[in-house]
Amino acid sequence: MPFLYEDDIAGLIQRFKFNADRRAGQILLQLMVQAFRARHGPGHVQAIVTADLHPGRARERGFDQTLWLGRRMARELDLSLYQATRRRLTPTQRGLSRPARKRNVHHVYQVTSPLPAHVLLLDDVMTTGATLEALSSACRKQGAAHVTAGAVARTPAGRAI
Repeated sequence: MPFLYEDDIAGLIQRFKFNADRRAGQILLQLMVQAFRARHGPGHVQAIVTADLHPGRARERGFDQTLWLGRRMARELDLSLYQATRRRLTPTQRGLSRPARKRNVHHVYQVTSPLPAHVLLLDDVMTTGATLEALSSACRKQGAAHVTAGAVARTPAGRAI
């Protein structure tokens, strides 16, 4: 996670996520790719896994921002892309406490194909880590032995969105 979710980065993420602003997405993508390359050597990660939005929520927003980032990042880094699907629609994580977020996404993701040993989980913002933890569990069930969590930004300690 190269950035804290505040100031200009928070503004870019909000424009991208809630207004489908592809320009903001392109900037975030380039920042993620640069951060990934600086942190991980070639061959360290074999694939990217994204957590899909529920189709209803994607229709509300006009697109699935994490899948949009994942497709482009996988292409840029020459990695395979896998999608974790949602088993059910869950309430938004916004404003929920850590325990409520964890309950909200418990067993919600499913990966339907075998995964390589080392995968990168991709999300836009990490607040408590509940989504990435649930996604990691689904990936391990499909053979991922090493799971690295990645997000554009992390909320500052003690602050939820």
